[in-house]
Amino acid sequence: MDKRRYPRADAYIRIGVRRLSLEKQTAYFSKIAAAAASLGEDIVSESDLEVNDVTRWLLNLQEKAHTMGRILDSADKADGFHGLRYKRINLSGSGVRFLCNTRCDVNDLIELRMILPVEPPVPILIYGEVVRVLECDGGYAAAAEFIAESDEIRRDIAQFVNALLEET
Repeated sequence: MDKRRYPRADAYIRIGVRRLSLEKQTAYFSKIAAAAASLGEDIVSESDLEVNDVTRWLLNLQEKAHTMGRILDSADKADGFHGLRYKRINLSGSGVRFLCNTRCDVNDLIELRMILPVEPPVPILIYGEVVRVLECDGGYAAAAEFIAESDEIRRDIAQFVNALLEET
């Protein structure tokens, strides 16, 4: 019997993974890209409109599109989302499995930046603890469990995985 809390699926997405230094490991928390936290004032708010389900959906869509535009059009390329490469991963609401060229060890903390290819795209910055590492041809297969992830991130990942599973 499968005891997983969340369904998982293979995906081909833009992702970057890096091992955190020991000094930084205690300072990191999962979050959606910082640009998502401070949206522009030009966005229409619910208080400006008569709110119904369609309006809420459109406001949410507008917010995500604006956020993604700010991230991708940002003059400051230091946000880490530019230049991410497409990789095949196995993803769930609780963790990820991926191939990498550099060795990491069990219990290492890693930072993952990924863009979920939905409309509009969802940039996610999340942290994980490595729970398994296997040596394979040309590198390593690692599995990490997400740590300190928000409900919003978990929901976005779960919706993405469920959509992938519905396609098959």
